[in-house]
Amino acid sequence: MWKRHGGPGRLTVAATMVLIAACAAGDPSSAGPGPTKSVEALIGDAACDSDAQCHTIAVGAKACGGPQRYLAWSSQRTDGPALQGAAEREGRLARAKVESSGVMSNCAVTTDPGAYCSAPGTAMPRQCRLRASGSGGSARSY
Repeated sequence: MWKRHGGPGRLTVAATMVLIAACAAGDPSSAGPGPTKSVEALIGDAACDSDAQCHTIAVGAKACGGPQRYLAWSSQRTDGPALQGAAEREGRLARAKVESSGVMSNCAVTTDPGAYCSAPGTAMPRQCRLRASGSGGSARSY
C-alpha cells in the first residue's frame, strides 16, 4: 500500500526527469571547451613545408571511450613528446569530467583522419590540416 506522499507515479516521474536531464546534457563530443590552452599553445600555427611534418593527435574523451576529436600539428615547430603529455593530461581531465557528470555519448567511433600540409601559393602560410572533418576530425587547423 502506498502512502499519500509517495507512490509509483512519483518514482516514474523522478526516473523520467533523470533521463531527460542526462539527454539534455548532450554528447560531450560536440560540446565543451575543446583542447586545453596548453595543447593549443604547443601546436601553435602548425607551420609545415611538407606532408611528412604533419601529424594528428587525439584530444578529449567521449563517455563511451576514445578521443573526442583529433587535431593537426606539425613536427617542424612542435615538441611531439611535450604535446603528447599535454594531450594525455587533457584527456584524463576530460574523462574525469565525463565520469563525474554522468553525461552520455553517441558512442560513435572517432577515427583519425590523418593530416596534410596545405598547398603552397595560398594567401595563408602552409599549415598542417586534417584530411577530413567527418567522423571526429576538427575542421580547425592549428
